[in-house]
Amino acid sequence: MLVPAGCGGGGDTTAAHIRLVVADKNIRREGVECAGARPFHHVHAGAPYRVEAGDGTLVSEGTLPAGRAENAEPDIDWGVERIPTFCVVEFEVQLPERRRYRLRLDRGRPLEFALTSRTDDQPIVLVVG
Repeated sequence: MLVPAGCGGGGDTTAAHIRLVVADKNIRREGVECAGARPFHHVHAGAPYRVEAGDGTLVSEGTLPAGRAENAEPDIDWGVERIPTFCVVEFEVQLPERRRYRLRLDRGRPLEFALTSRTDDQPIVLVVG
C-alpha cells in the first residue's frame, strides 16, 4: 500500500518499481511467499517503509507486500525442491523529481538510490544484507 506524503509544492511524480532483495540465502522452495530470515526478519509483509529525498524530506511511505523466494544462485541445478533463496519484495512508489533518495526500513541501514541511471521498465534493485 502506498501513501504519498510530503511531496510539497506539487509537481510531477515518477513511478518507480523497487525490487528489494533480501540476501538471506534461506532454504525454501523457489516461488513461495516469504519474508526475510534472521537477521533480516524486519523485512516482511506489512512492515513499514519510508522513502526520503536526499535532503531527508519524506516523499513516500507505506507497507511492504510479501516477498517471493528466488534462487540465490540460478546457475546451479540443485536437484532438490528446497534450495538457497533470496526473498525478493517488489513494490511501486510514486516519487517527486529529486536527484537522490533513500529507502528506510524499521531496522538496518538506509538504502540509497537514484532514478537517473535507469529506463522506465527497469526496476531499482536494492539489496538488504
